[in-house]
Amino acid sequence: MEAPADDLEAGRRALERASWAVARTSFEAVLAADDSAQAREGLGLALWFLGDVAGAIDSRSRAFELYAAQGRCDEAARTAVWVSHQHVIGGRVSAARGWLGRAERVLDAVAECEGHGWVAVERARHATALEDRITHALRAVDIARRLHAGDLEIFALSVVGRARVEGGNVEDGLLLLEEAMAGAAGGQVRNVHTLAEAYCNLIMASTSAGDWVRANEWCQHVDAFARKNAAAPLFGTCRGVHADVLFATGHWVEAERALDTSLVTLTGHVPELAEPSVASLAELRIRQGRLHEAEALLAGREEAPPALRVLAMLRLAQGRREVAVVLLERALRHGTAGVVGTARVLSTLVEARLELADLYGARAASHHLAELSRTSNISVVTAQTELAHARVAHAEGSLEEAAERAHLALSGFLRLAMPLDAAEARLQLARALLNGAPAVAEDEAQTALAVFERLGAARPAEAALAFLSTSGTAESRHRELAPLTPREQEVLELVAQGMSNARIASSLIISEKTAGHHVSHILTKLGVHNRTEAAARLRRR
Repeated sequence: MEAPADDLEAGRRALERASWAVARTSFEAVLAADDSAQAREGLGLALWFLGDVAGAIDSRSRAFELYAAQGRCDEAARTAVWVSHQHVIGGRVSAARGWLGRAERVLDAVAECEGHGWVAVERARHATALEDRITHALRAVDIARRLHAGDLEIFALSVVGRARVEGGNVEDGLLLLEEAMAGAAGGQVRNVHTLAEAYCNLIMASTSAGDWVRANEWCQHVDAFARKNAAAPLFGTCRGVHADVLFATGHWVEAERALDTSLVTLTGHVPELAEPSVASLAELRIRQGRLHEAEALLAGREEAPPALRVLAMLRLAQGRREVAVVLLERALRHGTAGVVGTARVLSTLVEARLELADLYGARAASHHLAELSRTSNISVVTAQTELAHARVAHAEGSLEEAAERAHLALSGFLRLAMPLDAAEARLQLARALLNGAPAVAEDEAQTALAVFERLGAARPAEAALAFLSTSGTAESRHRELAPLTPREQEVLELVAQGMSNARIASSLIISEKTAGHHVSHILTKLGVHNRTEAAARLRRR
Protein backbone atom coordinates (compact mmCIF):
# COMPACT_ATOMS: atom_id res chain seq x y z
CA MET A 1 0.00 0.00 0.00
CA GLU A 2 1.28 3.48 -0.84
CA ALA A 3 1.86 5.87 2.04
CA PRO A 4 -0.89 8.52 2.41
CA ALA A 5 0.46 11.30 0.22
CA ASP A 6 -1.08 14.18 2.15
CA ASP A 7 0.42 13.19 5.52
CA LEU A 8 3.79 12.40 3.97
CA GLU A 9 3.94 15.78 2.26
CA ALA A 10 2.79 17.51 5.44
CA GLY A 11 5.61 15.83 7.33
CA ARG A 12 8.18 16.95 4.76
CA ARG A 13 6.95 20.54 4.89
CA ALA A 14 7.03 20.47 8.69
CA LEU A 15 10.67 19.33 8.60
CA GLU A 16 11.56 22.22 6.30
CA ARG A 17 9.87 24.63 8.74
CA ALA A 18 11.63 22.96 11.70
CA SER A 19 8.21 22.12 13.18
CA TRP A 20 9.43 18.90 14.73
CA ALA A 21 6.33 17.95 16.71
CA VAL A 22 4.08 18.52 13.68
CA ALA A 23 6.44 16.43 11.54
CA ARG A 24 6.36 13.60 14.08
CA THR A 25 2.56 13.61 14.14
CA SER A 26 2.32 13.61 10.34
CA PHE A 27 4.80 10.76 9.89
CA GLU A 28 3.20 8.72 12.66
CA ALA A 29 -0.13 9.10 10.84
CA VAL A 30 1.49 7.68 7.70
CA LEU A 31 2.98 4.78 9.64
CA ALA A 32 -0.36 3.93 11.20
CA ALA A 33 -1.50 2.97 7.70
CA ASP A 34 1.71 1.61 6.18
CA ASP A 35 5.35 0.98 7.17
CA SER A 36 6.77 3.59 4.78
CA ALA A 37 10.56 4.01 4.43
CA GLN A 38 10.18 7.74 3.78
CA ALA A 39 7.97 8.19 6.83
CA ARG A 40 10.41 6.17 8.96
CA GLU A 41 13.30 8.33 7.79
CA GLY A 42 11.41 11.59 8.38
CA LEU A 43 10.20 10.46 11.79
CA GLY A 44 13.78 9.66 12.76
CA LEU A 45 14.90 13.19 11.95
CA ALA A 46 11.99 14.75 13.85
CA LEU A 47 12.65 12.56 16.89
CA TRP A 48 16.36 13.48 16.86
CA PHE A 49 15.60 17.18 17.00
CA LEU A 50 13.03 16.53 19.73
CA GLY A 51 15.76 14.88 21.81
CA ASP A 52 14.75 11.22 21.41
CA VAL A 53 18.05 9.97 20.01
CA ALA A 54 17.39 6.27 20.65
CA GLY A 55 14.00 6.53 18.96
CA ALA A 56 15.57 8.37 16.04
CA ILE A 57 18.20 5.68 15.52
CA ASP A 58 15.57 2.94 15.72
CA SER A 59 13.29 4.67 13.20
CA ARG A 60 16.04 5.32 10.69
CA SER A 61 17.45 1.82 11.10
CA ARG A 62 14.04 0.49 10.07
CA ALA A 63 14.00 2.96 7.15
CA PHE A 64 17.29 1.50 5.96
CA GLU A 65 15.85 -2.02 5.95
CA LEU A 66 12.83 -0.88 3.95
CA TYR A 67 14.91 1.09 1.41
CA ALA A 68 17.30 -1.84 0.95
CA ALA A 69 14.41 -4.27 0.44
CA GLN A 70 12.97 -1.98 -2.24
CA GLY A 71 16.34 -1.78 -4.02
CA ARG A 72 16.59 1.96 -3.34
CA CYS A 73 20.32 1.81 -2.69
CA ASP A 74 20.89 5.56 -2.74
CA GLU A 75 18.45 6.26 0.11
CA ALA A 76 19.51 3.13 2.00
CA ALA A 77 23.18 4.17 1.98
CA ARG A 78 22.41 7.73 3.07
CA THR A 79 20.26 6.49 5.96
CA ALA A 80 22.84 3.91 7.09
CA VAL A 81 25.51 6.63 7.10
CA TRP A 82 23.33 8.77 9.38
CA VAL A 83 22.87 5.86 11.80
CA SER A 84 26.61 5.16 11.69
CA HIS A 85 27.43 8.70 12.73
CA GLN A 86 24.98 8.65 15.62
CA HIS A 87 26.83 5.61 16.96
CA VAL A 88 30.12 7.53 16.56
CA ILE A 89 28.71 10.37 18.67
CA GLY A 90 27.56 7.87 21.27
CA GLY A 91 31.02 6.28 21.47
CA ARG A 92 29.81 2.99 20.01
CA VAL A 93 32.68 2.57 17.58
CA SER A 94 32.03 -1.05 16.62
CA ALA A 95 28.36 -0.36 15.84
CA ALA A 96 29.38 2.71 13.82
CA ARG A 97 31.79 0.65 11.70
CA GLY A 98 29.12 -1.99 11.21
CA TRP A 99 26.59 0.51 9.89
CA LEU A 100 29.16 2.08 7.59
CA GLY A 101 29.87 -1.40 6.26
CA ARG A 102 26.13 -1.91 5.63
CA ALA A 103 26.02 1.37 3.71
CA GLU A 104 28.90 0.22 1.50
CA ARG A 105 27.44 -3.24 1.03
CA VAL A 106 24.12 -1.94 -0.25
CA LEU A 107 25.99 -0.04 -2.98
CA ASP A 108 27.83 -3.11 -4.29
CA ALA A 109 27.51 -3.38 -8.09
CA VAL A 110 25.51 -0.12 -8.17
CA ALA A 111 26.45 2.64 -10.62
CA GLU A 112 27.77 5.82 -9.03
CA CYS A 113 25.01 7.61 -7.13
CA GLU A 114 24.61 10.14 -4.30
CA GLY A 115 24.84 7.28 -1.80
CA HIS A 116 28.50 6.78 -2.74
CA GLY A 117 29.11 10.41 -1.83
CA TRP A 118 27.51 10.06 1.61
CA VAL A 119 29.56 6.94 2.28
CA ALA A 120 32.70 8.88 1.31
CA VAL A 121 31.75 11.67 3.74
CA GLU A 122 31.31 9.20 6.58
CA ARG A 123 34.59 7.50 5.65
CA ALA A 124 36.15 10.95 6.04
CA ARG A 125 34.67 11.38 9.50
CA HIS A 126 35.85 7.91 10.56
CA ALA A 127 39.41 8.53 9.30
CA THR A 128 42.08 9.22 11.93
CA ALA A 129 44.65 10.70 9.51
CA LEU A 130 43.85 14.18 8.23
CA GLU A 131 45.09 13.29 4.73
CA ASP A 132 42.63 10.39 4.55
CA ARG A 133 39.82 12.59 5.83
CA ILE A 134 40.48 15.18 3.16
CA THR A 135 40.79 12.56 0.40
CA HIS A 136 37.45 10.92 1.23
CA ALA A 137 35.65 14.26 1.62
CA LEU A 138 37.01 15.57 -1.70
CA ARG A 139 35.70 12.45 -3.40
CA ALA A 140 32.27 13.25 -1.94
CA VAL A 141 32.51 16.83 -3.24
CA ASP A 142 33.37 15.52 -6.71
CA ILE A 143 30.40 13.10 -6.73
CA ALA A 144 28.05 15.81 -5.44
CA ARG A 145 29.04 18.28 -8.15
CA ARG A 146 28.62 15.71 -10.92
CA LEU A 147 25.19 14.71 -9.63
CA HIS A 148 24.09 18.23 -8.56
CA ALA A 149 23.51 17.03 -4.98
CA GLY A 150 23.42 20.30 -3.01
CA ASP A 151 23.19 18.95 0.54
CA LEU A 152 26.03 16.52 -0.05
CA GLU A 153 28.28 19.14 -1.65
CA ILE A 154 27.82 21.69 1.16
CA PHE A 155 28.41 19.18 3.89
CA ALA A 156 31.43 17.56 2.20
CA LEU A 157 32.99 21.01 1.63
CA SER A 158 32.59 21.78 5.33
CA VAL A 159 34.31 18.51 6.26
CA VAL A 160 37.24 19.31 3.93
CA GLY A 161 37.49 22.85 5.31
CA ARG A 162 37.55 21.75 8.93
CA ALA A 163 40.16 19.06 8.21
CA ARG A 164 42.40 21.59 6.46
CA VAL A 165 42.16 24.00 9.38
CA GLU A 166 43.03 21.24 11.85
CA GLY A 167 45.97 20.32 9.64
CA GLY A 168 47.30 23.88 9.76
CA ASN A 169 46.12 25.12 6.35
CA VAL A 170 43.98 27.71 8.11
CA GLU A 171 43.08 30.33 5.51
CA ASP A 172 42.34 27.79 2.80
CA GLY A 173 40.21 25.74 5.19
CA LEU A 174 38.22 28.69 6.50
CA LEU A 175 37.59 29.98 2.98
CA LEU A 176 36.19 26.57 2.02
CA LEU A 177 33.93 26.62 5.06
CA GLU A 178 32.68 30.09 4.25
CA GLU A 179 32.07 28.98 0.66
CA ALA A 180 29.98 26.11 2.02
CA MET A 181 27.94 28.44 4.23
CA ALA A 182 27.43 30.91 1.40
CA GLY A 183 26.04 28.06 -0.71
CA ALA A 184 23.79 27.02 2.16
CA ALA A 185 22.51 30.56 2.64
CA GLY A 186 21.80 30.70 -1.10
CA GLY A 187 19.30 27.85 -0.76
CA GLN A 188 21.55 25.00 -1.89
CA VAL A 189 20.70 22.95 1.25
CA ARG A 190 17.24 21.51 1.84
CA ASN A 191 17.87 19.37 4.92
CA VAL A 192 18.14 21.42 8.13
CA HIS A 193 20.22 18.65 9.76
CA THR A 194 22.84 18.94 7.00
CA LEU A 195 22.95 22.70 7.47
CA ALA A 196 23.29 22.31 11.23
CA GLU A 197 26.28 19.98 10.88
CA ALA A 198 27.93 22.32 8.35
CA TYR A 199 27.50 25.18 10.82
CA CYS A 200 29.14 23.05 13.53
CA ASN A 201 32.13 22.39 11.30
CA LEU A 202 32.58 26.11 10.68
CA ILE A 203 32.53 27.27 14.29
CA MET A 204 34.67 24.36 15.48
CA ALA A 205 37.21 25.08 12.76
CA SER A 206 37.29 28.76 13.75
CA THR A 207 38.04 27.90 17.37
CA SER A 208 40.60 25.29 16.23
CA ALA A 209 42.38 28.08 14.38
CA GLY A 210 42.25 30.39 17.41
CA ASP A 211 40.31 32.87 15.25
CA TRP A 212 38.18 34.28 18.07
CA VAL A 213 36.70 37.12 16.03
CA ARG A 214 35.44 34.83 13.28
CA ALA A 215 34.34 32.19 15.80
CA ASN A 216 32.36 34.74 17.80
CA GLU A 217 30.65 36.07 14.68
CA TRP A 218 29.60 32.60 13.50
CA CYS A 219 28.58 31.50 16.98
CA GLN A 220 26.05 34.33 17.02
CA HIS A 221 24.72 33.26 13.58
CA VAL A 222 24.47 29.63 14.65
CA ASP A 223 22.89 30.56 17.96
CA ALA A 224 20.15 32.48 16.11
CA PHE A 225 19.69 29.62 13.62
CA ALA A 226 19.42 27.03 16.39
CA ARG A 227 16.88 29.08 18.32
CA LYS A 228 14.79 29.74 15.21
CA ASN A 229 14.80 26.10 14.19
CA ALA A 230 14.40 24.66 17.71
CA ALA A 231 17.58 22.66 17.06
CA ALA A 232 18.41 21.80 20.67
CA PRO A 233 21.49 19.59 19.99
CA LEU A 234 23.00 22.25 17.72
CA PHE A 235 22.12 25.01 20.20
CA GLY A 236 23.75 23.13 23.07
CA THR A 237 26.89 22.37 21.07
CA CYS A 238 27.16 25.94 19.81
CA ARG A 239 26.79 27.39 23.30
CA GLY A 240 29.63 25.13 24.43
CA VAL A 241 31.91 26.29 21.63
CA HIS A 242 30.90 29.92 22.21
CA ALA A 243 31.83 29.47 25.88
CA ASP A 244 35.37 28.51 24.82
CA VAL A 245 35.61 31.75 22.83
CA LEU A 246 34.32 33.79 25.79
CA PHE A 247 36.70 32.01 28.17
CA ALA A 248 39.73 32.62 25.94
CA THR A 249 38.89 36.31 25.53
CA GLY A 250 38.37 36.95 29.24
CA HIS A 251 34.58 37.02 29.51
CA TRP A 252 34.39 34.38 32.22
CA VAL A 253 30.96 35.22 33.67
CA GLU A 254 29.37 34.99 30.21
CA ALA A 255 31.37 31.81 29.50
CA GLU A 256 30.01 30.15 32.64
CA ARG A 257 26.44 31.06 31.68
CA ALA A 258 26.96 29.66 28.17
CA LEU A 259 28.38 26.41 29.58
CA ASP A 260 25.44 26.04 31.97
CA THR A 261 23.02 26.45 29.06
CA SER A 262 25.02 24.01 26.93
CA LEU A 263 25.06 21.33 29.62
CA VAL A 264 21.37 21.62 30.46
CA THR A 265 20.43 21.44 26.77
CA LEU A 266 22.73 18.60 25.76
CA THR A 267 22.16 16.49 28.87
CA GLY A 268 18.47 16.47 28.02
CA HIS A 269 18.97 15.68 24.33
CA VAL A 270 22.33 14.21 23.34
CA PRO A 271 24.40 13.57 26.51
CA GLU A 272 27.33 12.25 24.46
CA LEU A 273 27.86 15.72 22.96
CA ALA A 274 28.23 17.31 26.41
CA GLU A 275 31.79 16.03 27.06
CA PRO A 276 33.63 19.14 25.70
CA SER A 277 31.39 21.48 27.72
CA VAL A 278 32.00 19.47 30.90
CA ALA A 279 35.77 19.67 30.29
CA SER A 280 35.58 23.43 29.65
CA LEU A 281 33.62 24.04 32.87
CA ALA A 282 36.14 21.93 34.81
CA GLU A 283 39.01 24.01 33.37
CA LEU A 284 37.24 27.20 34.44
CA ARG A 285 36.87 25.80 37.97
CA ILE A 286 40.58 24.91 38.09
CA ARG A 287 41.53 28.44 37.05
CA GLN A 288 39.24 29.75 39.79
CA GLY A 289 40.88 27.49 42.37
CA ARG A 290 37.69 25.46 42.90
CA LEU A 291 39.44 22.11 42.62
CA HIS A 292 36.83 19.98 44.39
CA GLU A 293 34.20 21.07 41.88
CA ALA A 294 36.55 20.32 38.99
CA GLU A 295 37.21 16.86 40.44
CA ALA A 296 33.48 16.17 40.66
CA LEU A 297 32.91 17.29 37.07
CA LEU A 298 35.69 15.06 35.72
CA ALA A 299 34.85 11.96 37.77
CA GLY A 300 34.35 8.96 35.49
CA ARG A 301 35.66 10.82 32.43
CA GLU A 302 39.32 9.81 32.77
CA GLU A 303 39.46 8.33 29.26
CA ALA A 304 37.33 10.93 27.43
CA PRO A 305 39.71 12.79 25.03
CA PRO A 306 38.28 16.27 25.79
CA ALA A 307 38.88 15.71 29.51
CA LEU A 308 42.45 14.37 29.49
CA ARG A 309 44.28 17.72 29.32
CA VAL A 310 41.95 19.30 31.89
CA LEU A 311 42.34 16.33 34.22
CA ALA A 312 46.11 16.74 33.87
CA MET A 313 45.75 20.42 34.83
CA LEU A 314 43.82 19.34 37.92
CA ARG A 315 46.52 16.83 38.89
CA LEU A 316 49.17 19.54 38.47
CA ALA A 317 47.18 21.84 40.75
CA GLN A 318 47.06 19.00 43.30
CA GLY A 319 50.83 18.49 43.08
CA ARG A 320 50.52 15.09 41.32
CA ARG A 321 52.97 15.93 38.54
CA GLU A 322 53.86 12.41 37.41
CA VAL A 323 50.18 11.58 36.92
CA ALA A 324 49.71 14.80 34.95
CA VAL A 325 52.53 13.85 32.57
CA VAL A 326 51.03 10.40 31.95
CA LEU A 327 47.62 11.95 31.17
CA LEU A 328 49.12 14.52 28.81
CA GLU A 329 51.12 11.94 26.89
CA ARG A 330 47.96 9.85 26.58
CA ALA A 331 46.13 12.90 25.23
CA LEU A 332 48.85 13.36 22.60
CA ARG A 333 48.49 9.72 21.52
CA HIS A 334 44.75 10.23 20.96
CA GLY A 335 45.68 12.80 18.32
CA THR A 336 42.11 14.08 17.80
CA ALA A 337 42.36 17.63 19.11
CA GLY A 338 43.57 19.47 15.99
CA VAL A 339 46.54 21.83 15.93
CA VAL A 340 45.33 24.25 18.60
CA GLY A 341 44.18 21.43 20.89
CA THR A 342 47.51 19.65 20.51
CA ALA A 343 49.33 22.90 21.25
CA ARG A 344 47.38 23.28 24.49
CA VAL A 345 48.38 19.77 25.53
CA LEU A 346 52.04 20.43 24.73
CA SER A 347 52.04 23.76 26.61
CA THR A 348 50.71 22.03 29.71
CA LEU A 349 53.24 19.22 29.25
CA VAL A 350 56.10 21.76 29.24
CA GLU A 351 54.78 23.12 32.55
CA ALA A 352 54.44 19.64 34.06
CA ARG A 353 57.94 18.57 32.96
CA LEU A 354 59.46 21.73 34.42
CA GLU A 355 57.70 21.14 37.74
CA LEU A 356 59.36 17.70 37.74
CA ALA A 357 62.72 19.41 36.98
CA ASP A 358 62.80 17.37 33.74
CA LEU A 359 64.53 19.91 31.49
CA TYR A 360 65.13 17.39 28.72
CA GLY A 361 61.44 16.44 28.56
CA ALA A 362 60.32 20.08 28.75
CA ARG A 363 62.70 21.04 25.94
CA ALA A 364 61.44 18.17 23.76
CA ALA A 365 57.81 19.23 24.28
CA SER A 366 58.66 22.86 23.46
CA HIS A 367 60.41 21.78 20.25
CA HIS A 368 57.34 19.74 19.26
CA LEU A 369 55.26 22.86 19.90
CA ALA A 370 57.64 24.95 17.76
CA GLU A 371 57.24 22.50 14.87
CA LEU A 372 53.46 22.81 15.12
CA SER A 373 53.79 26.58 15.03
CA ARG A 374 56.06 26.47 11.98
CA THR A 375 53.84 24.13 9.96
CA SER A 376 50.50 25.69 10.92
CA ASN A 377 51.34 29.39 11.16
CA ILE A 378 48.45 29.79 13.63
CA SER A 379 48.96 32.91 15.77
CA VAL A 380 47.80 31.42 19.05
CA VAL A 381 50.12 28.43 18.63
CA THR A 382 53.03 30.78 17.92
CA ALA A 383 52.33 32.72 21.12
CA GLN A 384 52.08 29.49 23.13
CA THR A 385 55.38 28.34 21.64
CA GLU A 386 57.15 31.54 22.70
CA LEU A 387 55.80 31.22 26.24
CA ALA A 388 56.93 27.59 26.45
CA HIS A 389 60.41 28.54 25.20
CA ALA A 390 60.52 31.36 27.79
CA ARG A 391 59.75 28.93 30.60
CA VAL A 392 62.37 26.44 29.45
CA ALA A 393 65.02 29.15 28.95
CA HIS A 394 64.34 30.51 32.43
CA ALA A 395 64.70 27.03 33.95
CA GLU A 396 68.04 26.66 32.13
CA GLY A 397 69.25 30.01 33.46
CA SER A 398 69.17 31.79 30.07
CA LEU A 399 67.42 34.86 31.46
CA GLU A 400 68.00 37.15 28.48
CA GLU A 401 66.45 34.64 26.08
CA ALA A 402 63.63 33.97 28.57
CA ALA A 403 62.79 37.69 28.71
CA GLU A 404 62.84 38.03 24.93
CA ARG A 405 60.62 34.98 24.42
CA ALA A 406 58.19 36.07 27.15
CA HIS A 407 57.90 39.50 25.55
CA LEU A 408 57.08 37.93 22.17
CA ALA A 409 54.46 35.72 23.83
CA LEU A 410 52.97 38.73 25.62
CA SER A 411 52.71 40.69 22.36
CA GLY A 412 51.09 37.73 20.61
CA PHE A 413 48.46 37.14 23.29
CA LEU A 414 47.65 40.86 23.52
CA ARG A 415 47.02 40.96 19.74
CA LEU A 416 44.71 37.97 20.11
CA ALA A 417 42.84 39.64 23.02
CA MET A 418 43.56 36.71 25.37
CA PRO A 419 43.98 38.40 28.78
CA LEU A 420 44.68 35.32 30.95
CA ASP A 421 47.41 34.04 28.63
CA ALA A 422 48.84 37.55 28.25
CA ALA A 423 49.00 37.93 32.04
CA GLU A 424 50.76 34.56 32.37
CA ALA A 425 53.30 35.68 29.76
CA ARG A 426 53.72 38.95 31.66
CA LEU A 427 54.39 37.08 34.91
CA GLN A 428 56.98 34.93 33.12
CA LEU A 429 58.58 38.15 31.83
CA ALA A 430 58.72 39.44 35.40
CA ARG A 431 60.54 36.29 36.53
CA ALA A 432 63.11 36.70 33.77
CA LEU A 433 63.69 40.40 34.60
CA LEU A 434 63.89 40.05 38.38
CA ASN A 435 67.68 39.99 38.72
CA GLY A 436 68.51 42.63 36.11
CA ALA A 437 65.57 45.03 36.49
CA PRO A 438 63.70 44.32 39.74
CA ALA A 439 61.51 47.45 39.61
CA VAL A 440 60.34 46.59 36.08
CA ALA A 441 59.78 42.98 37.13
CA GLU A 442 57.62 44.08 40.06
CA ASP A 443 55.56 46.36 37.83
CA GLU A 444 54.96 43.55 35.31
CA ALA A 445 53.94 41.15 38.10
CA GLN A 446 51.58 43.70 39.64
CA THR A 447 49.96 44.24 36.23
CA ALA A 448 49.56 40.49 35.78
CA LEU A 449 48.10 40.17 39.28
CA ALA A 450 45.50 42.84 38.53
CA VAL A 451 44.37 40.89 35.46
CA PHE A 452 44.19 37.60 37.38
CA GLU A 453 42.11 39.20 40.11
CA ARG A 454 39.77 40.90 37.61
CA LEU A 455 39.15 37.57 35.88
CA GLY A 456 38.75 35.66 39.13
CA ALA A 457 41.73 33.44 38.23
CA ALA A 458 42.63 32.43 41.78
CA ARG A 459 45.49 30.03 41.15
CA PRO A 460 47.49 32.28 38.77
CA ALA A 461 46.86 35.16 41.19
CA GLU A 462 48.42 33.09 43.98
CA ALA A 463 51.46 32.46 41.75
CA ALA A 464 51.80 36.20 41.10
CA LEU A 465 51.58 37.01 44.80
CA ALA A 466 54.12 34.30 45.59
CA PHE A 467 56.52 35.92 43.12
CA LEU A 468 55.92 39.38 44.58
CA SER A 469 56.46 38.13 48.11
CA THR A 470 59.76 36.42 47.26
CA SER A 471 60.92 39.49 45.33
CA GLY A 472 60.79 41.46 48.60
CA THR A 473 58.61 44.24 47.19
CA ALA A 474 55.10 42.97 47.72
CA GLU A 475 54.70 44.56 51.14
CA SER A 476 55.38 48.04 49.80
CA ARG A 477 53.09 47.84 46.79
CA HIS A 478 50.21 45.45 47.55
CA ARG A 479 47.34 47.10 49.41
CA GLU A 480 46.59 45.97 52.96
CA LEU A 481 43.38 44.10 53.55
CA ALA A 482 40.70 45.92 55.51
CA PRO A 483 39.86 44.07 58.74
CA LEU A 484 36.77 41.89 58.66
CA THR A 485 34.42 41.33 61.58
CA PRO A 486 34.19 37.78 62.99
CA ARG A 487 30.81 37.33 61.29
CA GLU A 488 32.25 38.54 57.95
CA GLN A 489 35.09 36.07 58.37
CA GLU A 490 32.50 33.29 58.74
CA VAL A 491 30.62 34.46 55.66
CA LEU A 492 33.81 34.73 53.63
CA GLU A 493 34.75 31.14 54.47
CA LEU A 494 31.35 29.99 53.19
CA VAL A 495 31.73 32.13 50.05
CA ALA A 496 35.07 30.40 49.46
CA GLN A 497 33.22 27.07 49.57
CA GLY A 498 31.08 28.26 46.64
CA MET A 499 27.89 28.81 48.67
CA SER A 500 25.13 31.10 47.41
CA ASN A 501 23.61 33.79 49.64
CA ALA A 502 20.65 31.48 50.28
CA ARG A 503 22.88 28.64 51.45
CA ILE A 504 24.96 31.00 53.61
CA ALA A 505 21.76 32.29 55.22
CA SER A 506 20.59 28.76 55.93
CA SER A 507 23.96 27.74 57.36
CA LEU A 508 24.28 30.75 59.69
CA ILE A 509 20.54 30.97 60.47
CA ILE A 510 20.22 34.54 59.17
CA SER A 511 18.06 36.05 56.45
CA GLU A 512 19.17 35.90 52.84
CA LYS A 513 19.07 39.70 52.73
CA THR A 514 21.47 39.91 55.69
CA ALA A 515 23.78 37.39 54.03
CA GLY A 516 23.78 39.56 50.91
CA HIS A 517 24.72 42.64 52.96
CA HIS A 518 27.61 40.75 54.56
CA VAL A 519 28.93 39.65 51.16
CA SER A 520 28.65 43.21 49.82
CA HIS A 521 30.59 44.61 52.79
CA ILE A 522 33.27 41.92 52.39
CA LEU A 523 33.81 42.77 48.72
CA THR A 524 34.09 46.48 49.56
CA LYS A 525 36.53 45.95 52.42
CA LEU A 526 38.74 43.62 50.40
CA GLY A 527 38.62 45.86 47.33
CA VAL A 528 37.66 43.00 45.03
CA HIS A 529 35.08 42.75 42.24
CA ASN A 530 33.41 39.40 42.86
CA ARG A 531 33.07 36.38 45.13
CA THR A 532 35.82 34.44 43.35
CA GLU A 533 38.37 37.18 44.00
CA ALA A 534 37.25 37.35 47.64
CA ALA A 535 37.75 33.60 48.00
CA ALA A 536 41.20 33.86 46.46
CA ARG A 537 42.09 36.65 48.91
CA LEU A 538 41.02 34.42 51.83
CA ARG A 539 43.30 31.61 50.64
CA ARG A 540 46.23 34.02 50.35
CA ARG A 541 45.62 35.42 53.83
